[in-house]
Amino acid sequence: MLARRRGFTLIELLVVIAIIGILAAMVFPVFARARESARKAVCLSNVKNIALAFQMYLADNNDTLPPAEHRGEALSYFDTLPGGRTNWNGTYMGHCGVVQMANPYLRWPVILDEYVKNREVWSCPSAKMSGGASMIAPGPDWLFYYQANDGIWGQAADGVIGPCYWAFPPGWGGEVTDSFTQMRLGVAGESSTADAAHKAFVQSIATNDCWGLKVVEVQDPVSFVVCGDGGSQTQDMSPGLTGWPDICNMECAGDFPYCTPWVDWVACAPIAADCGLYNRAPQDGSFYRDPELRKRYTRHLGGVNLGFLDGHATWINSEAMLVKVAEGEILGLEPEGPNSLCAPVEGLYLF
Repeated sequence: MLARRRGFTLIELLVVIAIIGILAAMVFPVFARARESARKAVCLSNVKNIALAFQMYLADNNDTLPPAEHRGEALSYFDTLPGGRTNWNGTYMGHCGVVQMANPYLRWPVILDEYVKNREVWSCPSAKMSGGASMIAPGPDWLFYYQANDGIWGQAADGVIGPCYWAFPPGWGGEVTDSFTQMRLGVAGESSTADAAHKAFVQSIATNDCWGLKVVEVQDPVSFVVCGDGGSQTQDMSPGLTGWPDICNMECAGDFPYCTPWVDWVACAPIAADCGLYNRAPQDGSFYRDPELRKRYTRHLGGVNLGFLDGHATWINSEAMLVKVAEGEILGLEPEGPNSLCAPVEGLYLF
């Protein structure tokens, strides 16, 4: 008579499942960290390539970055508050910033396109937020384009905000070639889903727009940041936005992280807690008081990738970056002050 086969008991099965669960809990974080390490390396390579593209541009242009928009007719036009606006309050850098935003040929991805050759370099594989071509201004005479369509674009006319979004030239908007007559692209500060649907240019590596800056004016090119991880505001770089690029409106209160001392997050909390942070971060002010909590919202394992004016790139811890900026060891990200050559304006950011 054959012996009866004995199967596993319920207890044995539960024990095995529990052991597998424990092992998975131990192994999965390691896999996740390894995957993020690989993504960090890819992003660092992209940032390095962009920093080298800056070097090549400077070599071809007498060690000087492109000049800001200075045409009198452009400045005068935006002085008239066109497009149905009543003021420039709440826009990046006021009307002068709007002129820079309206000119599609002042975008660094456009300027460096002949040096980079591959637009995928402007993307970070770990990015949760991105910017890019949210407005397309066709034709070489971008100013005439705005003037001819005055009254169509404005603060909220049919969803067209005009120069209050960074404009890109034709060829960067995918199927959208004219944002005033076609559906506007995805809103900066939100996901890039709409941009992707139009096959528009999307970037998640930011640049430091220091128009007209000469290398000889920089105290230490090795410490001067020209590019790095970015989110929705990829045309601007400042400490909070750079350290935590996947949180929207990081500095909209104006005082973050410019408290005295900079690491006094408790002083920042009452101001910035009502700032409308992106929903990935808590709204109770704990984000500004708890470094361990902030670490969860960094892009690359507690830090970000930065590229410098001398062409090198490196990863840096976000908390350490704030301290180094405050102590003058990292340049180009500081707020307005005696050491600032290219400082972001404290106040409301549009996006």
